[in-house]
Amino acid sequence: MLTFTYPFYTRIIYRYGNITATLLLLFYLIPIVIAVDENKYLLIPLAASLFLIYFINKKFLTLYKVIPYKIEADEDKLICTDFVFSNRELVVYFKDIKSLSGGIFDGRLRGVMKVCDGKNQICIGFSDKIKDSKKLMTLILSKVKKEVYDEVIEKLQALKKSKNK
Repeated sequence: MLTFTYPFYTRIIYRYGNITATLLLLFYLIPIVIAVDENKYLLIPLAASLFLIYFINKKFLTLYKVIPYKIEADEDKLICTDFVFSNRELVVYFKDIKSLSGGIFDGRLRGVMKVCDGKNQICIGFSDKIKDSKKLMTLILSKVKKEVYDEVIEKLQALKKSKNK
């Protein structure tokens, strides 16, 4: 059984980064709200700050749902635990994976990679910041169905062709 986890500082940022960013934006927002009566042009940074607060928190809530901080893998399955707001344990069998998307699966070097289970209708995600991420990606690609593997390879080849043009 292989275990994949995030480094301590990465876990802290992924878990509490939105709280820090939201508090900083709120402190920035207070003087703008006070001074908006005197200068109507301050409505632009006010709207931008509110938009950033909304966007950051929406993005983090989405990540909280799909990113486990501990993934254990064996020959048949991925066992995902240590989610932010729950003690749930998700088991994704390699034979049930219907799609791989994001990050390297879409030809990008960075980003959250999603593994979707077609049978149970669940998706889990992991970042390239997880320890031994390349080993995890290789394991997943080697264990999924040939159709899913071919789909990922097709995406990568199409991206490579478009970059060469």
